[in-house]
Amino acid sequence: MRKIFLLFLGLAIASCTSETEKIEASENPISQHLDAYFTALTDLKEFNGVILAFKNDSLILDKAYNLFPNPNSSTYVSTESQFDIHSVAKLMTHYLIVKLEEEGRLSEEDPINRFFPDFPKGDQITVKMLLDHSSGLPRELLDLEGNEFDLEPSEIVALAKKQPLLFEPGEDAQYSNVGYELLYEVISQIYGKPFSQCVVDEIFVPLKMDHSGAHFYTNNKRLENPAKNHVLQDTSLVQVPNILEDEFKTARFYSTAADLDRFLKALEKEPYASVLKNEAGVIAKDGGSKGIRAQVYTDLEKDFRFVLLANYDEMPFFKTIEDVSKILDSELVEIPKELNRVAIEVEPDILEQYVGSYSFADFDGLILRVEMEENGIAVFQDNEKIGFLMAESPTVFFENPKEPESFEFIPNEEGSYDVMMGWKGISVKGKRL
Repeated sequence: MRKIFLLFLGLAIASCTSETEKIEASENPISQHLDAYFTALTDLKEFNGVILAFKNDSLILDKAYNLFPNPNSSTYVSTESQFDIHSVAKLMTHYLIVKLEEEGRLSEEDPINRFFPDFPKGDQITVKMLLDHSSGLPRELLDLEGNEFDLEPSEIVALAKKQPLLFEPGEDAQYSNVGYELLYEVISQIYGKPFSQCVVDEIFVPLKMDHSGAHFYTNNKRLENPAKNHVLQDTSLVQVPNILEDEFKTARFYSTAADLDRFLKALEKEPYASVLKNEAGVIAKDGGSKGIRAQVYTDLEKDFRFVLLANYDEMPFFKTIEDVSKILDSELVEIPKELNRVAIEVEPDILEQYVGSYSFADFDGLILRVEMEENGIAVFQDNEKIGFLMAESPTVFFENPKEPESFEFIPNEEGSYDVMMGWKGISVKGKRL
């Protein structure tokens, strides 16, 4: 398993420029606003990727932004680049479940012992529980010897049967890649072929997603223009492998922005729209891993949609998604600018309330310990100090004044505090132990 070290370092890279691949922003103020937003984000060295956006079915922006304009750079992308999409595959999984249910070939209420007869509590865990992460299965396989990458689907199922449930089926929710691996096998059983081939045959081909494919378990490879993944190490941009050993290979798909837009348009039709939209009328799914971010998003009520793909993971991801949604809804959003956060002094009795250990379920149970230090807090992992944080307010702490990453302490029901941690644009909750 990959060990996550949270060092919240303020880093810098060489100067960058943004580049148009297909069209310049039109006179449409929404187009101009969106283009200005991503130009600024790129100039701040926080974005390298593609945005494709529509409103009222009219094109707003279809553009690639590059930190380095040289096409020979490993970071370089165009609007035709094929990005790994990771957990966006889960939305495709739900699409196929809805399709199969419409055809009468399964029901979301089916217990999974229909497909895995000897699965512990398989008479209680349903397909729907796997879909909405309420089965009780853990996020990843626990106590695994070896790498997830080496496991075949049948081996994953066998190991899933040995996993202790975090809670009784249906009584809580915890994001579970293990649960979706079971769904992949359910779909594979019904179609009689590998899950990846099911997605190609039942989604990519019918929707004419001609530049989308899978890395494994398919007859034909369609990978011609791959975006290469990057992270920031020290002060340098570094290419990292697109295929990691600590990730399952069952559902490793790649796609282009234009192809993913075709998929979004299919989701807007029935029966998919009614099943997949949330209370606000939105269908959305994010995906990502080391050096890669992906988002598909359609608002059925406000009639806009967008695809956002990045092969560099320093983007403030969820803040960017929120801002793009607001811009497409004709709201004014502040253009990204360089941060200059200011530290304040906080009374020791306030700092003392935060001392303790916090468990992050979304980081495989990572435990961080917080201790007081003069005018701030120190963060430890495995008894090793990994950062010193200054106070921006009595509840919000940061390490580098130029970076958005924060620790924010929030009251919990026990009369103590939990913490919301920002890391590479993603917010995760740590529960007080």
